[in-house]
Amino acid sequence: MKKISIGIVTCSLICIIFLFWHATYAVKALPVPSGLDPNFITQVNDCFLPTAAVYGYTLRITSGFRSLAQQQQIYDQGRLEDGTVVSEAPPGHSLHNYGFAVDIVDRFKGYNIDWPQLIAIGAYCGLGNGGTGDYPHFEYRGGLDTDQFAAGMRPKPLTLPCPIMATRAASGQPLTLADLQSCKTPSF
Repeated sequence: MKKISIGIVTCSLICIIFLFWHATYAVKALPVPSGLDPNFITQVNDCFLPTAAVYGYTLRITSGFRSLAQQQQIYDQGRLEDGTVVSEAPPGHSLHNYGFAVDIVDRFKGYNIDWPQLIAIGAYCGLGNGGTGDYPHFEYRGGLDTDQFAAGMRPKPLTLPCPIMATRAASGQPLTLADLQSCKTPSF
């Protein structure tokens, strides 16, 4: 009788531990994204673009979220269609497909800009860059690879590095160099 009771208790404990683990750590199925992640675009709009503006850039987003079908069209460009290859990422292998990437250009300078400076500004805001051959691409991975994004995992939310950024964005006032200096932001 004692062996059966111990077995039931042990089984019950294992079930409770499993259910706790599953509820806490298991990857939950996420709906297929249909737009930019709200936290990510807030970081772009309230940190990256305004900080770049302080340094004389007038950036605009040329590409944000892309569906898998849109990514396929871009991937086929220069491969199945005439033209230059514009993406090395097939569908599902670009963070654009998960709402965690944007491509940018300067309204007046085009792509003739100081990429190392802009990449440093992006890094300050928590964003990675596409690197050689894809400088206009800025993304947030949070340590995850595209297979993990495809499996439904998402990175921890970003936080603004300077509280005044949220205040300026909410009031519609531009961020200033004095604001950045008050936050001890490094010079770029």
